[in-house]
Amino acid sequence: MVKPPKIVVIGAGSAIFGLGAMATLIRSPRLRGATLALVDIDAAALATMTRLAQILSDAWGAEMIISGSTDRREALPGADFVVVSVQVGDRETVWEMDWQIPLRHGVRQPYAENGGPGAFAHTARNLPLILAIARDMEELCPDAWYLNLTNPLIRLTLGVQRYTRIKVLGLCHQLLWGYALAGAVLAERYAIPVPEGFHVHTNADNMPNFIPVARAALEHLDIKAAGINHFSWVYDIRDRHTGEDLYPELRDRWFGHMRRDFEPLTREAFEIFGLMPTPGDSHLCEFLPWVSDPVSKPWEKYRLQLQSWEGNRRRRARRKALAESVVKGETPVDDLRDVWKFDILEEPVAEMIAAIHFNDNYYNQQLNVPNAGGLIPNLPHDAIVEVPGVLSGMGVQGLAFPALPEGIAELCRRELHLSSLVVDAAATGDRQLALQALLLDPMVRDIDTARAILNDFLVEFAAYLPQFAWPGRAGRV
Repeated sequence: MVKPPKIVVIGAGSAIFGLGAMATLIRSPRLRGATLALVDIDAAALATMTRLAQILSDAWGAEMIISGSTDRREALPGADFVVVSVQVGDRETVWEMDWQIPLRHGVRQPYAENGGPGAFAHTARNLPLILAIARDMEELCPDAWYLNLTNPLIRLTLGVQRYTRIKVLGLCHQLLWGYALAGAVLAERYAIPVPEGFHVHTNADNMPNFIPVARAALEHLDIKAAGINHFSWVYDIRDRHTGEDLYPELRDRWFGHMRRDFEPLTREAFEIFGLMPTPGDSHLCEFLPWVSDPVSKPWEKYRLQLQSWEGNRRRRARRKALAESVVKGETPVDDLRDVWKFDILEEPVAEMIAAIHFNDNYYNQQLNVPNAGGLIPNLPHDAIVEVPGVLSGMGVQGLAFPALPEGIAELCRRELHLSSLVVDAAATGDRQLALQALLLDPMVRDIDTARAILNDFLVEFAAYLPQFAWPGRAGRV
C-alpha cells in the first residue's frame, strides 16, 4: 500500500493563497493521513494558518500530521510535493512600482505583471527565491514535485526547469476567464444570469460578478485551449453533456449579437486571428505589441484597466479576517468546504497530488509543462507551454495539439524567446542580458529609455535583486 504523501506548502501564511489551498487539501478524502508542512517567513500569519489547518483536519476527519515552520529546510526532508506561492516584496507595493517606474520614462504598460518591463522586474525579484527553494529540494527531497503557482508563471517555471534537476509543474486558474467569456456570450442558450455591463477584468472587486458566470459556464461547457500561460487560445469548445461543437454559435453570437464593449481587445484578436483567446483583456494585453502606443492610446480605446492595488489589499484583509474568525470559532468550520462563496478560486492541487501519488489518472485542463516532444509543434521545444493533460503515477503528460495558426504562434514565440532571455538575465545577474531583454520587449522603443528603466529598477529594487549587485558600487548599465 502506498503511504499518504508529505506535502510542503511554501507561502502558506498568505491570506489570498494559503486559505483556499489548505481547505482544498484538507477536505480531500484521497489525502487523508497526509503530512502537511506549512512554511512562511511571517511567523504570526503562519501560526494562524497552522492552527486553522489543525482545526480543519480535526473537524473533517482528515487525520493529517500538521506542522508549521519559518525555515523551509526544516520542512523539506522527505517531501513528495512542494507547493510554492511566494512573492518577494510587498505584492501590491512592488507591482505598482513595476508600473510607475517605466511610466516615468514614457512607457505606459497596460497591466505590468506577466509582460512588459514590469514583468522583467517581477521575474528578477522572484527567481532567486524560486531557484533557492528548488536547490534546497535537490539536496533534501530530490524526487519531489515542485508545483509552482507564482507569476510570471512561464518564466519562473522555466527557471526551475533550466537551472535545476527538480521536476516542475506550473499551475494557474486563468482558463476560468475563458469559461466566463464563453459563458457570457452563450448565456441565452444556457440561461446563465449575467450582470449588466459584465466584464472579466481580474480586479479583486470584480470577483463577486465573475465567479457565478464562470462556475455556470463550467457546468455547461468543455474547453480545450493551448498556448502559453495567460495567453492561451481555444482550439475546441463543446457542450459538456451532448458533445455539440459550439464554436460556430460562439462566433455568431459574439460577432453578430454581443455588445461591442464586451472585452473589446479579445473580440478584435478573435476576429483577426480566428481563435478565441482565453485570458480576457486584462492579461491578453500583456503580450500584444500594439497596446502601449502613446499616440493612439489603446488603453483608452479598449478600456484596459490596471490592477486595483487597493482592491487587492482589501481582499487580503478580508481573507485574513476570515481565517482568524474560523480559528476563534466565530465562523463555522464547514463554511470553508465551499471556498467559492468567499470569492476564493479553487486550485485543483489536491486532485493533482493524489493523481500522481496514487495513480488516479486525473485529467486537468490547464498545465504548464515543457514543450518536449512538440506538444505545440510550432513553438520552441524547450519552452514552457500551457496545455491540458493527464496526471498519474507516471507523472505529467501534456496532450499534443495541432500547430497554432501561424500569426498566433509568432506572438507566442516572441514572448517565449523574450522570457528565455529574461530568465537567463535574472538567474545570472547579467546586466547586459537584462538590457537586451528590455530592448526586445515590444513596449520599449528606445535604447536610452530601456537603459533608464533598468537603472531605476536596479536602484529602487536593489534590496530584492542581490544577483545584480556589483561589489563596492551601485553600478549602472
